[in-house]
Amino acid sequence: MKAKTLGILAAITIAGIVLAIFLNQKPASQFPQSGELLFPELLPVVNDVNEIVVETKDQTVTLVRGENIWRVKEKAGYRADVEKVKQTLIGLAELRILEPKTKNPELYDRLGLRDKEEEGSLSTTVTLKTPNNPEAALVILGNQRPAKGNPRMSEIYARKPGDPQTWLTIGNLPLEKVGGEWLDKEITALTTKRVHRVTVMHPGGDTLFVSKDTPEDLDFQLDSIPSGSKVASQFNVNNVVGTLVQLSLENVKEAHEVNFQDRSGVTAVLETFDGLRLHVQTAKQEDKVFGKFSAEYDQKLVQHVNATTSTENGETVPAQDFAQDEKAPESPETKKTADIQVEPSSKEDSLLKKPEEVQREVEAFNQRVGGWAYELPTFRVENFSKAKKDLLETIP
Repeated sequence: MKAKTLGILAAITIAGIVLAIFLNQKPASQFPQSGELLFPELLPVVNDVNEIVVETKDQTVTLVRGENIWRVKEKAGYRADVEKVKQTLIGLAELRILEPKTKNPELYDRLGLRDKEEEGSLSTTVTLKTPNNPEAALVILGNQRPAKGNPRMSEIYARKPGDPQTWLTIGNLPLEKVGGEWLDKEITALTTKRVHRVTVMHPGGDTLFVSKDTPEDLDFQLDSIPSGSKVASQFNVNNVVGTLVQLSLENVKEAHEVNFQDRSGVTAVLETFDGLRLHVQTAKQEDKVFGKFSAEYDQKLVQHVNATTSTENGETVPAQDFAQDEKAPESPETKKTADIQVEPSSKEDSLLKKPEEVQREVEAFNQRVGGWAYELPTFRVENFSKAKKDLLETIP
């Protein structure tokens, strides 16, 4: 073959290789740049997300959106903390690229980005689903650290399954990996101002009774103190009530899974000045303490106490329902995604309520807690289930 022909073939071969490389490379304009969103297509559909799946090597958490509520599938469908759901959705939608990292799978372990199925993997895979797209967003998240110059943000290593490219991203993405941490923890949310009296009955027959005369009284009084004894700690007496009005859960089971018939725990009854009666029954099971809750309205409990009024104009301050919250204000940055919070939350103190308000409160509370047994923090149970003798000491 002539040298001229060989030269032409070599030139064609080299040109073909260059063309193949060019065709397999993304144009610079298509390669994500620093500051761009990791999921630019997510923001327009974030309000359509109806399922979130969080997977690690050992656990899977599935959050499912129902009518006006998010639920945790692995916790018998109990209600999820909607604020955490909102933070996750907004956090993923606003996750931004800082810089590209390795494409070498052998280096994934250093970034915490090994596939979750691999031995020793510490990564977390998050999938967002919409009715029209089972993978509206799919990402593997790895190691993270506080962002340089902004400790409120985090730098997070990430990669998309099927794409060897890894990224260092920045955002605010608190992500729980255990089902119990996604639960709406709140059980009761009352103020001590409303409480008139509390009765705690123990299995052996002992009864503890504390009360106060008016909503303005700061301290609750222990009933029938024996001669020669006195209250050992006013704080502990007040704490019986203070604990009952602000109870949160550790975990949750369906009520039929816990035996409340053996009367192994205490029964507490809390009554308010505005007609609410709260029932709490506890039971011990598997070295844990569970509580079952219900409420009722009783007109006979209503005391002739004026409703608390505004100090500015003398008008009655609107009451907040026991299980119905006011929507928090939206910032311009999150207005687009704010309506994913279908059950907004507010922790403002409740005031004394009108009968119709208490009746609505009772109905909403029973609907929320009915059919559930709540695992309670042991120290909280100890606070409200003290025997009378535990609150007394001998007068010197």
